[in-house]
Amino acid sequence: MKGCVSMIGIIIATHDHLADSLLKTAESILGDQSCVETLNIEPGATGLQENIEDYAKELLTKVDELVWLVDMFGGTPFRYASFCVMNDSRQSLVTGVNLPMVLQALVNRELPADELTKQLEKEAKQTIRRM
Repeated sequence: MKGCVSMIGIIIATHDHLADSLLKTAESILGDQSCVETLNIEPGATGLQENIEDYAKELLTKVDELVWLVDMFGGTPFRYASFCVMNDSRQSLVTGVNLPMVLQALVNRELPADELTKQLEKEAKQTIRRM
């Protein structure tokens, strides 16, 4: 993992392989990213909480704060990530991850996590348009 000084760490956590695809596409636009990890969780997965907590703790050895971007509120990735967030004030979570959200998160990682997550929530709502 490349250097992560004064940068927020990001974990994209989704069902199946969506997280990998989102990061791969974002990196094709922005270039390689450091301190960004993906978690691809099979629907209905159980017994992973300790492994996921260790995954987050490992990233937190390289960054001061961590933002989880998860696919859907209430889903399996959300449940695992929310437990981590509830037990560690250095971690934040935003649901509804999509490509615009990932791109916004990556280009604004110098912001404190609280500001970044508020910005992501606001801007994500604006990226949904009906024509």
